[in-house]
This record gives sequence, C-alpha cells and structure tokens, in this order.
Amino acid sequence: MEGAERLPGEENLYREEKYAAKYEINMLRCIFCGLCEEACPKDAIYLSETFAPANYTRKGFIYGKEELLIPNPVTQPEEFAKAAGGRVRPAGDSNGK
Repeated sequence: MEGAERLPGEENLYREEKYAAKYEINMLRCIFCGLCEEACPKDAIYLSETFAPANYTRKGFIYGKEELLIPNPVTQPEEFAKAAGGRVRPAGDSNGK
C-alpha cells in the first residue's frame, strides 16, 4: 500500500490526514496471520473462508483495489455468494442438487 497525505484544500475529501493512495496487497508475503485485520482502523480488512486461487505468475498474486472489493449483495448476488465462499444454486433448483 502506498500512503499519501492530505493537501491543503482537500479537507472535504478525506477525514484523516493520511490515506491510502494505492491499494495493493501482495499475497506472496501474506502468512494469513490476521494482524492486518486487527490493525485496520476502518474494519475494511478481514479474512474469510474463501481461499485465493493458484496462479502461474508472481504478478497474479498482487491484488489491486478492484480484486479486493466485495460485490454488492443486492445487485450482484451470485458474485457476492462466490466471494463469501457459498455455492450458488441455478435458478429454479429448490432441492440443492
């Protein structure tokens, strides 16, 4: 993550003096210890039961802001269920098979 400081005239854009200018998480360095989850002041980072998929390049393990966002459960229910680790049943399948 790359930090930045609020400039004069940007007081209405950011509440804090410092903010993240670039959201990026390198999963090659992560040991899934949960310390980032505890240290995040906004409760924006949390570990879930969804496991990161395998990749064949190092660049594939560096996640930007778009890869880290959770889909909206109202407008994107299938993507949300996938991100939450659940299975999505096909439409009309009431018995779960």
